Amino acid sequence: MIRIVIITMMTLLYAQTHANVNYIHISKISNSNKLIAAFDFIKSNKEYYDHWTNEWNYDKPKADLVIQLREYYSDFSEINIKNEETYLLLGDIAAYLYNMDDTAAYDLAVNNYKAAIKIDPKDYRGYWFLGYHYSLSNEPEAAIDNLLKAETLLPTTQTSDFWNDYAFATNVANMPSHCIYAMDRVKNIDGKEGSFEQQLGQTVYKRIIPVDKDQFYDIKDIWAVDGGKKNIFISRPLGIKIIIDSSWGTSIYNYKDHQSAFIINPPTIANAKGTDIHYTIAILMRTANSNDKLEDYINALISKYSDQKRIFFSNKYDKTIAWEIRDNTTYTDIGGGHMYMIGIERNEPAYPGLLLEDPMILPNGEAGKLNFYTVSDSKERFKGRIFYAIMLDSCEDINLQSFNVFKLFFDNQIIIE
Repeated sequence: MIRIVIITMMTLLYAQTHANVNYIHISKISNSNKLIAAFDFIKSNKEYYDHWTNEWNYDKPKADLVIQLREYYSDFSEINIKNEETYLLLGDIAAYLYNMDDTAAYDLAVNNYKAAIKIDPKDYRGYWFLGYHYSLSNEPEAAIDNLLKAETLLPTTQTSDFWNDYAFATNVANMPSHCIYAMDRVKNIDGKEGSFEQQLGQTVYKRIIPVDKDQFYDIKDIWAVDGGKKNIFISRPLGIKIIIDSSWGTSIYNYKDHQSAFIINPPTIANAKGTDIHYTIAILMRTANSNDKLEDYINALISKYSDQKRIFFSNKYDKTIAWEIRDNTTYTDIGGGHMYMIGIERNEPAYPGLLLEDPMILPNGEAGKLNFYTVSDSKERFKGRIFYAIMLDSCEDINLQSFNVFKLFFDNQIIIE
């Protein structure tokens, strides 16, 4: 497994886990005095091994603690009928051993946490503990998946410990908006900053770089792309994520005079005569001033078309308006123009970037050694409202087929905050 060190604003953040033994109930595991004493030892000494450290500078010998934890793991493993609490505890002991450089214990922790989840898939603790264990060794997707699942299962009375750990994991995964959200949850619960925010909160806030909607921005300054079978384009300033197949063509424009554009060229569609026909999907984005109205913005874009009909298109976003447009003066050899225009207005959300972030997958480092990575800064969202005009520019000959592509794209491949 790979030990990770994140370099954030010149601060070294050593990967650690807080799979919290305080949320395990020994009374549900055993009434044996021996096992109760073992449990008490594990809890009272967890400050030595609930995190990984590169240099051992504690007063207790590391080797002695490893021997003791292995003995306790064996003792609790011998319980004939294991319940969820037992598996959670075994997972924690294995995670602690892993933090003490017992690499074989990594899979033991995973398997025990998964066994606990299997017994009670509606208990948030298994996902919480497992997610943090994954966050140790460059498994950010699995870590965040489990923590997001745990979030959906949290009890009404929540623990700030979960949100402190959530803040830690999302910071390591380069998800600063999620991290800020978690830090705020801690303050809402405890009425004060949590341990994570006290230590590293300011470095997280400083990673969010201000932007000015009245300025010019080059494409590279406001867009990021993650390539693969699917290309994921994200603009935090414009509050949008676009997911398209790598075979689709794209043209992206600078942000200038309060607006930008993203043009998509899907593969051609053959009409009834077998002719391959091109069509486009255009996304126009405009930052709005206080007196601007979405309908005025869309009307200015489609005013040249005389044949336009207001339609219902989707309830995905609350402030949405839509038109179907026909234009017999264009594309006359392929049935005439048949287009759709969707207008959306979005206010600045409470936590900009929350819907756009994905966990950062770090490059594979060298096993058994420290691996250093620099976490990138993130731009903030443009202040205030943003208008989005999403248009299908197609023709009558392929109207049905291109509309189906457009609708699937809108429903599944675009996220607007």
